[in-house]
Amino acid sequence: MSCYNRKALLDYQKKHPELIQSGKAAHRLGIGAHRLSVPLHSRGVPRERKDVISEEVANSLRIVQTGPDRLVLCLQYPVDPDAEFTPASETLELAVCIQTLNAKGAWVSRIRVIRLNPRGEGRFPALTSQTVTEHPPMLLVETHLLELADHAQQD
Repeated sequence: MSCYNRKALLDYQKKHPELIQSGKAAHRLGIGAHRLSVPLHSRGVPRERKDVISEEVANSLRIVQTGPDRLVLCLQYPVDPDAEFTPASETLELAVCIQTLNAKGAWVSRIRVIRLNPRGEGRFPALTSQTVTEHPPMLLVETHLLELADHAQQD
């Protein structure tokens, strides 16, 4: 991380001391991810391969923009070190869990799953809950500890 990003991260933490000092944020973020791939060399019926990449995706998260009502993050899609061939198709299945602290002090979770071409661009709507059969392992993201992306928008 460059010195510029380190300074910007410290500035962000100063602007939002309630997240660091109280230790009791009203929201939490969880991220999980699968890599869905169909090998190019499949004989007969192509078989989809599903790999858990939650940790790699969570470790790559960077802050692009923050505000009182938003948090924009970017991620780096991890390469598959075990890939023998270029897949015929590849999909990133990203599960996003937003937890909110209710009046009774319990966390209430909402999970949305998005499937996207990891090398494509555009808008990617969340899938309906009926089409999701299995969520990837979810990891808690400490958003106040994330680094700023090189292309982060400064307030």
